Parts: sequence; structure tokens; C-alpha cells
Amino acid sequence: MTDDADTQNTGRRIQSVENACEIIEAVQEANSATLQELSERIELSQGTLHTYLATLTDCGFLTKDNDTYQLGFRFVTMGEHVRNETELYTAGQEEVDKLADRSGEYVHLVVENDGREVAIYERRGEHAVGMDYHLQLREAPQHLHDSASGKAILSCLPDERVEKIIDREGLSQQTQHTITDRETLCDELETIQERGYATNDEEEIRGLRAVGAPILDNDGTVVGAVSVTAPTSRLKGARFDSEIPEMVMEAANLIEVNLEMTSFDRST
Repeated sequence: MTDDADTQNTGRRIQSVENACEIIEAVQEANSATLQELSERIELSQGTLHTYLATLTDCGFLTKDNDTYQLGFRFVTMGEHVRNETELYTAGQEEVDKLADRSGEYVHLVVENDGREVAIYERRGEHAVGMDYHLQLREAPQHLHDSASGKAILSCLPDERVEKIIDREGLSQQTQHTITDRETLCDELETIQERGYATNDEEEIRGLRAVGAPILDNDGTVVGAVSVTAPTSRLKGARFDSEIPEMVMEAANLIEVNLEMTSFDRST
């Protein structure tokens, strides 16, 4: 297909596919739902909705237990495939493991997707805490402006892209420390660019701090970030100001080297 054809097709949608996606998202948000519950959220007749549910169940995207629908295990295998085929995961898994062992804390490897942060790998260090919080990061895309890894990514995106993300996603307040002012955020992104890492000082969850560093490909394009998260009682003083930042930036650099070697191997 030519570029002109691609341009002409921009904005075109298949309604039935959009309906199926809306149903899947509604089931995910509810964890489980009946036909009646879904019909109250989705503007389709119960007959049409039942047909979609039956089709999605037959395809393995949903499961049905009595009258209740849940997401199917097919998403597990599909998610594993997506992750395993991602170069950043291949290049970063070992370094994330090492960083978790060195720091003793939770370490995440994340990417930006459609203006949100998605964790593609994590490793729990010996002293890591906050299991529920970290499960939440893994299960749903998160905002970029209130996390160390998210701000690390934002600092490397073109200004125009950052503005579009802020316009669409907003700057919602999670705690009293969350940055909710556009100018303040932009000033911090400049600081992150200069020093090479970002911090999250109780901006997302009270009592937790984090340090994140961007990961760039050989063209200088940001492809993700790596971060360490720990309680404020442990992540303070020199450990917060220099020790963990140095570890995180070193891990990011090693992942970049691994990415470069992967690209080199494929080109030879």
C-alpha cells in the first residue's frame, strides 16, 4: 500500500472491531461481568451483545462461568509473545535482575505506549515491598508525569509529543507531591535531561520513592526506561541522591549496549 493510501485510510474504523475492544476493556475493568451488567455500560442491544460475547468466548478471549464473563487465558500467551519478541526485554532482562540484586528493591523495565507507561518486566529484590502497587503497574498502563520512569521517558521525547500527551492525559494529582503544573513539569524534564535520571519523591504513592533513567537506541530515540522503587525510609540521603541514581544509570547504559549489539548482530 502506498503512503497516499495510508493517508487516505487514516481515521477509518471498523465498528465491529471497536465494539469487541470496548467489550474486552469493560470486562477487564470489572474483573468479571454478566450480560446485564455489560449492557448497562455498552450501547448495544442485549441480543447483539450476547453474540459478541459468544464469539469472543469461542475465540478464547473470554471465558464464561455460569452467567459471568472474564478475560480468557489466551491473553496470557499473547502477552508473553509480545514481551518475548520485544528487543528491549531481551536486552534488559538480565540487567534488571542484576540491579534488583544490587539494590535489594523493586526494579521495573518500562516502555511508553500511547502516552502511558507499560511495565514489560520487573524483578523483586530481597527487601522489596508494595506487592499490590507493583501488580497494579503490571496490569494497567500508568501515567507518565508522576513516576520516575515515566518522567525519564518524557524528558527524551520531542517537545511537541510531550505537549500532546499532556493535553490528552492531563496532569492528575495522585498525592500532594504530584506535579500538576505544565510549566513545573517542563522545568523538571529539562533537569532530568541534564543529569541523566529522574526521581519520584512520593509523587505517585505516599511513602515510596523511585529513581529512573531513560534507555536510548543507537539513533538517540528513547525506547524505554529502568527504575528502582523503595520506601522513603530506605531511599533517602546519599542513597537517593547518588547511590541508586548511579546504579540505575549504569543499568540503562548496559541495556543500551545490549541493544546496540543486537542491532549489530542482525546487520552482519
